[in-house]
Amino acid sequence: MAPVAMPESTSSRSSPTHPRRPRRRWFVAAYIALLVVAVVAVLRLVTVQSDVWDYYYPELKASGATSAAGSRDDGTIDVLTLGGSVLLQIESVLEMRLREELGDHVRCYHLSTTAHTSRDSLLKYRQLAGRKFDVVIICHSINDVRMNYWPQSRFQADYTHCPWYAHLEHDVQLGQLTLWDRVVQFATQEGLGPPAAADYPLGNDLKTPPAFENNLSQLAIEAAARDDRVVFLTMAAYLPNGYTRKAFQDGTLDYGTGDAKYAAELWGEPQQVLAGIVEHNRRTRAVAGRHEHVRLVDIEASIEASGQNFSDICHLTRSGQQRIIGELVPVVVEIVKSR
Repeated sequence: MAPVAMPESTSSRSSPTHPRRPRRRWFVAAYIALLVVAVVAVLRLVTVQSDVWDYYYPELKASGATSAAGSRDDGTIDVLTLGGSVLLQIESVLEMRLREELGDHVRCYHLSTTAHTSRDSLLKYRQLAGRKFDVVIICHSINDVRMNYWPQSRFQADYTHCPWYAHLEHDVQLGQLTLWDRVVQFATQEGLGPPAAADYPLGNDLKTPPAFENNLSQLAIEAAARDDRVVFLTMAAYLPNGYTRKAFQDGTLDYGTGDAKYAAELWGEPQQVLAGIVEHNRRTRAVAGRHEHVRLVDIEASIEASGQNFSDICHLTRSGQQRIIGELVPVVVEIVKSR
């Protein structure tokens, strides 16, 4: 009788030890990595139909400035503002006050934008070459200080050492935008953010004043060619004794309450930022003094550096804003009535 084969015990079977799960994870990770590479490649290759200037400076159209009058006999008083967040703080009240003084036919086009420099304002003004403005109000200084935090060997007078301006120049020359531009470049405003502390030694060498002065000079020259009157504002600043970032964050410094409140390090090493503002203001006065059609409102000289007027190194409390309005409005009214 043949022996009966006994079923193999499950415990005696040799179970395969293939690491299927780890292998599967590696496969999924590799697939995701390839997918990301493919998506980025597509974003970099696919172009979109969009005006480069609208992409970088949407405020040109949003403000209505590109549709402003092309002549002065349109029955309106057209006022253009160009600056950063300090001028942005007062624009709505400025417009209200000008209408109180000059009537409802005042039309204001506000192009001031957070983080923008004198270079941005020059480029924006050039995009409005066919428009006529009765008064162009310009205020810059502190944002240009950021442009110092590159080595002298890389610094460019047109600020193209900064990625924001390099990308803009590249896209203008190319005449089109990629999807990658739209997803990344504009969202980050690369180069317009706070300098790294490791770059502070580069800020000891103020490289921007000649470039800053040239930007303002070009604005003045091009405004004269269009018969636009210009008002330059210097920038007031306040850095209390004993300033440190911690003291600022703890609220122990002599700063008032305002709608903008940022540590000075947003623009660079605090003493370097203050030195840059002072020198840029000196250049602003120099440019204004060389052009008959340019008026100067010297805010630095007229506003007390105290917590009553400042909520941080450059932004203003309600009281500080009212002081600027009080200095600026009579000058604009005088210009309009004298034309």
